[in-house]
Amino acid sequence: MKKTLVTLVALAATLLSLSVSAQEKDQVLVPSTSRWFIGVGGGVNFVFDNLKFSSPAPAGQLYFGKWFTPAIGFRAGYSGVQAKAAAATDTWFSGDKAFFNHYAHIDALWNVRNTYGYKEDIIWNPVLYLQAGSLLAHQDKNRCWAFGLGAGFQNLFRVSDKVSISIDLSAVVAPERPYRNYTGGRLVFFPTATAGLVVDLGKAFQRPVKVEVPDPEIIDKLTAKLASANDNLANVENRANALAKKAAKLDKLQEGKLYEFTGGNLNEAQPIVAPASATPEILYFELGKTKLDPRELARLEYYAQKTFKHDQKLLITGGADLGTGSLETNKRLSKQRAEYVKNILVNKFGYNSANITTDADVIPSDSPIKGRIVTIEVQ
Repeated sequence: MKKTLVTLVALAATLLSLSVSAQEKDQVLVPSTSRWFIGVGGGVNFVFDNLKFSSPAPAGQLYFGKWFTPAIGFRAGYSGVQAKAAAATDTWFSGDKAFFNHYAHIDALWNVRNTYGYKEDIIWNPVLYLQAGSLLAHQDKNRCWAFGLGAGFQNLFRVSDKVSISIDLSAVVAPERPYRNYTGGRLVFFPTATAGLVVDLGKAFQRPVKVEVPDPEIIDKLTAKLASANDNLANVENRANALAKKAAKLDKLQEGKLYEFTGGNLNEAQPIVAPASATPEILYFELGKTKLDPRELARLEYYAQKTFKHDQKLLITGGADLGTGSLETNKRLSKQRAEYVKNILVNKFGYNSANITTDADVIPSDSPIKGRIVTIEVQ
């Protein structure tokens, strides 16, 4: 029994080292999330004892587990139901009568296929596993406990994103002494064959995304343009205030009206309206996202309350980076981003939907961050 345990532990360590080594060489296997699953199955149990196989007995299987990476996982479960001994003896553990046989175990899983190249839609996944647990056998008033070690091979046939068909072949070895009170070191084997279903509870593994760092020089230029536009707006507002003060000192002025002095005459003038924004206001989105982060939402709130007016006609243009992802995906992202900003202006700040036009564009640029934007401008 000790030699068997040492052999199984050594095999588990070897499988784990091979999987880790392969994943270090192929970084596309590094996942961004782990995945839970449950499984159920039914089939037959056998007993191999004294170089003889027993007749089959019904078997059941229930387990839950988790894939930590596409290749390495664990599960805990129950196997068994009934069994029949292979050899006829003078003890209760004989081939004459079936007995109940229960096996609670934990398993270390190795998906051989995913070790050397992970694919989300692969149809067949071979899984090798080692297991250890506690066996309980009882018949009438006879009862015994034994420690068991086992190994198995599971075939997973993908039916959909969440469901797979499972074919599971395994064998558990335990000392024969607890069953027959032997003083020797003989072993008894419990082979099992089951078929069932496995249901994934979480999202599929995702490949890592290479994130490009925005060019600081480009960000500085955009910031400088925005500051210049704000300065121009402030100058226009200051000039309008100065003219209003001068006009207020003249006679015959009506409160609430503006006047201009041209050709020696004082004439009523239209109010001086400063432009809402010298340049389009820009909002930045994260890679692949259609919603703004808290910082950009705060900027949108400022624009909605301070920069634009409810009676202005606005053009909202969504953008996506041409150099990242497919053209179809970028067009969809651009449109979703523009509609998302429009909905916030209408639903949260009371803008008139009829005054807002949306457009979408895929923007070629030397930096991806310049493409993942939404611009708001007065038409």
